[in-house]
Amino acid sequence: MKLLSWALLALAPALIDATELGYSTTTPSTVNGSLSFGSHYAVLNLDLITALVGSINTTTKGQAFIKSTGKWINAVHRQNPPPISIFSRIYFSTSLMPEVSLSAPFYQDVAEVGNLTESDELSQLYPAFKPLPNYDVVLQKTRYYAGTDNTLVQILRNQKIDTVVLVYHVIPFKMSHSWGMSGLRTSGVMLTTALALFDLDFNVYVIANNTIETGDDATSINNVILQSILPKMPLNVITVEQAIDALSRSNATYY
Repeated sequence: MKLLSWALLALAPALIDATELGYSTTTPSTVNGSLSFGSHYAVLNLDLITALVGSINTTTKGQAFIKSTGKWINAVHRQNPPPISIFSRIYFSTSLMPEVSLSAPFYQDVAEVGNLTESDELSQLYPAFKPLPNYDVVLQKTRYYAGTDNTLVQILRNQKIDTVVLVYHVIPFKMSHSWGMSGLRTSGVMLTTALALFDLDFNVYVIANNTIETGDDATSINNVILQSILPKMPLNVITVEQAIDALSRSNATYY
């Protein structure tokens, strides 16, 4: 398996407790020196839909997250040619959500934001994050892992993606279930996708500035994931400045 360069941007579910946001611009990088993503890299932007990002857009930390995420996406789009960017959207075939079991944790979590279908306004990408026409891809997502039952991995392999930058922009929400914090968060969708891709032999980079956790102990959970769990695998953790600087030494190729 060739290495893969990504930017993973994950969810910001609705109904969160906006006072409990774990977000930091000072998470230390695990990569020293100059960085390049090579000639065959992709950017994965996870679930940046209005229902989720709109939940935090009036908070200071949420605005910082949106600004950093937009800064990265815009920098990627300015490349000539731009790398492949893949956006995922959470939505279901009908409001009955047939793609997921009623007893599944994911069903319980996404039900908090409504039974989203493809045409629902809340399932559309947040206005600050717009796909680049003729280059970017938008995929449906119905599970935590970004590649479940869609063509994500097929696109990566067919396009011979061989340098991996996984940039995770993740926002969870506070659930009312008896088991407490759960669902679409740094410790949920982001971690699930990161480990799945790592297990497929992709070399993963995570942009620390573009991750955010919510709920009880949000800051400590976010820090443990970025500073202990991911580096232990090892998945590389970098800053948004490092990621943007690496673009100047990278050269995306299309097939």
